[in-house]
Amino acid sequence: MFRLDGYFGRFMSVAWDVIWVGLLWLICSLPIITLGASTTAAYYAMSKSVRHKTGYVSKEFFRSFKLNFKNSTILTFVFILLAGVIAVDVWYVWNHDNKTNSAIFVVLMGIAFCIACITVYVCPLLSRFEKKNFDLVKMAAVVAFKYLPISIGIIVVFALVCIGVWLMPWAVFFIPGVYFYLLSFPMEMILRKLMPKPEEGSEEASKWYYQ
Repeated sequence: MFRLDGYFGRFMSVAWDVIWVGLLWLICSLPIITLGASTTAAYYAMSKSVRHKTGYVSKEFFRSFKLNFKNSTILTFVFILLAGVIAVDVWYVWNHDNKTNSAIFVVLMGIAFCIACITVYVCPLLSRFEKKNFDLVKMAAVVAFKYLPISIGIIVVFALVCIGVWLMPWAVFFIPGVYFYLLSFPMEMILRKLMPKPEEGSEEASKWYYQ
């Protein structure tokens, strides 16, 4: 039972990899502007190395981090700017309550929800596809609303993760990794549908993301 190749050994190996991905994400996200690059790298390493047992976690994480740094940093800046504008507008409307402002508040929350849905998919898509940022955002928008129930579920889980970290700050050392691990299940299902099906027996069909 306690052998390295037994159930317990394999469980502990996966558990440590999950936690390690989360720690790498946390450390590399500290400058804030690198949040997109670290999120893309964390998803890539989790899907490839932890879920599909291909490559080493740290190596795949930093490979993706370096490869997608430029595009993800631009996207991070844009989304942080949008989030800041929405937050300021929501704060203003919330503190100046009247019928008109109530309607504006609903509109702002709708816009915030749309941005959240798109943001959920941008990093996983960036980790898998080579596209310009504008095309990537358009693709994320289409996917987000095509799979709206899944998008809502992911956002709910993310909200629970944020609440968990808020209530238990020490959990920040393992909860992010668990979130990325759970995220990889519905996200991989969606990403495989977006990729053209390779011919059976071809070199492309042997890639880890088709397994």
